[in-house]
Amino acid sequence: MLGAALAFGMLAALIKGHHHGVRDTIGNLSTPWLLVALLSGLHTPSLRRGAVLGLAATVTALLGFYLVVAVITDEQLVGLRDHLAHVLSANRRWLFSGLLSGPLLGAFGAWLRARFTDAAKAAAVVTGLLLIAEPLVIAGAHVVPGWQQIITWTLDPVPYLIEAALGVLALALALRRPPVGG
Repeated sequence: MLGAALAFGMLAALIKGHHHGVRDTIGNLSTPWLLVALLSGLHTPSLRRGAVLGLAATVTALLGFYLVVAVITDEQLVGLRDHLAHVLSANRRWLFSGLLSGPLLGAFGAWLRARFTDAAKAAAVVTGLLLIAEPLVIAGAHVVPGWQQIITWTLDPVPYLIEAALGVLALALALRRPPVGG
């Protein structure tokens, strides 16, 4: 599980690169990061263990992401160690966000497993809702007073539209899926 989280973080950094455009937008999508913790939490019915697994997976994915960012960016710092420290410091708000979202989504994943007979279906529904919600939040940042200062995305809208469409598809497929054993 932690290996998958590390691989996800590193792959996300490689996709994002250090340029602007569609790749940058895809690398900045929030939903996949939330799913790292949620899916980790699905491995246990214990809320506490789910929170710990969600935190561990999120931190592992973030460290993998920023390690690759430090390697592929062309900053002229003394060495990789100094550059990694710089990258981590410059992105500490995302690291702190992961310290909050990881345990919350991990515990939520554990709750889904304990609460629902078909936890995979419940997780698929949540996944669809998250994929739909992110583009709505991004769009809301442009119309809700005060959000523009919090959510400052000026990225390519196409990946968000695709994300929303995937969310609708995931939700439709999850809701059509018959219950386990049924």
